[in-house]
Amino acid sequence: MAHDVRAALFYSKKDIFKNRKIFIFITLAIIFATANIIFVNGFMDGMIFNDVDNTVESSIGHLNIYPKEDERFIDGLGIKEERLEAIKEVEAYSPRVSASGVLSYKELSSSIVILALDPDREGRVTRLLEKLDSGVAINSNDKDAILISYRLAEDLKLNTGDEATLAFESGEVRVYKVKGIIRTGNLDFDSSTVIMPLNEANRQLGIDNKASVILIKLLDKEMADLYKPLLMQNLGVNNIKTWKEEIEFLLRFSDAWRSFSRIISAVGLIAAAISVGILIYINVIHKKKQIGIMKALGAKDSFIFKIFIMEAVIFGLIGVSIGDILGYLAIKYTEAYPFYDDVMKAWISARFDSSLLYNATLVSFTVTILAGVYPAIKASRVDIIKAIWGE
Repeated sequence: MAHDVRAALFYSKKDIFKNRKIFIFITLAIIFATANIIFVNGFMDGMIFNDVDNTVESSIGHLNIYPKEDERFIDGLGIKEERLEAIKEVEAYSPRVSASGVLSYKELSSSIVILALDPDREGRVTRLLEKLDSGVAINSNDKDAILISYRLAEDLKLNTGDEATLAFESGEVRVYKVKGIIRTGNLDFDSSTVIMPLNEANRQLGIDNKASVILIKLLDKEMADLYKPLLMQNLGVNNIKTWKEEIEFLLRFSDAWRSFSRIISAVGLIAAAISVGILIYINVIHKKKQIGIMKALGAKDSFIFKIFIMEAVIFGLIGVSIGDILGYLAIKYTEAYPFYDDVMKAWISARFDSSLLYNATLVSFTVTILAGVYPAIKASRVDIIKAIWGE
């Protein structure tokens, strides 16, 4: 048995490297199919993780405290801030107040959402104030300056430096200078948001020591589920959401994209398998006479089958190995040289994980072997007489 395997391996190696064109075409098909699986899935994972990270870093905390369901604001903000300061797992926090209003410029007006925050605290929790298309960020001492989302700026034809009239839901009306235009990549946020300092919003809205939400940044965001009950107990609140709960829709959307990327990879792999199978089958047809002679000399059907299966194994080993290397290098290149997404205001790159190599190797190698099964069966069933006579 071992002798047959060694002999089959000898004939398969000799046959493979004898026809260089067939060898190149088959190995290239396997190489690109394998590299495609690694790169497409790695790039998709990178986009998903970058999107999740960007959303968490730019707009939400690791844990977010909300008012009770029947209330609009969190009361006793000062006390809660003191308690947050005493919790060592909390790296930073940022209170926000949300309100509605109308922003007007010349003859144009638009309903807007006011997001009031403390710029100093916000900067320690999120990167929201870094998402500027133009201008500069506001600071805590600004009393007559605002930031506006880029679509709102387009709708009202506003530019940095322009002065617009803001009517608050409280009835107060003031003129503010547009200090900067912000773009986060979040459709709702970018459509109609005005950002202003928390102190100024409190004065105009007539509120004090309250917040619509408190964003909390932990030392490790993956510990959010563990610290959620701890914060609920220490702060006396019952409405806290983790970052995973906040972006549940995005995570479901990401899973759908992963499925889509797997379909793309599967299509490429099937195409490569068909190409490999056809090329091996053509190779079998061209070697019918040699197969007939081998059978006439005593070679059994099982031995002929082993020869062509061995060829598929060798093609798989060479093609998958090189494909793994190319896929790995492609991902590492995009990790080293990410591209900047102007919409999301974030860097996008592929992300490498060892499971990408394991999965691509297993799937590509298995498919390559399966692609060689039918040609190997056809080769083993070649009729001796017809093969020798070239029929």
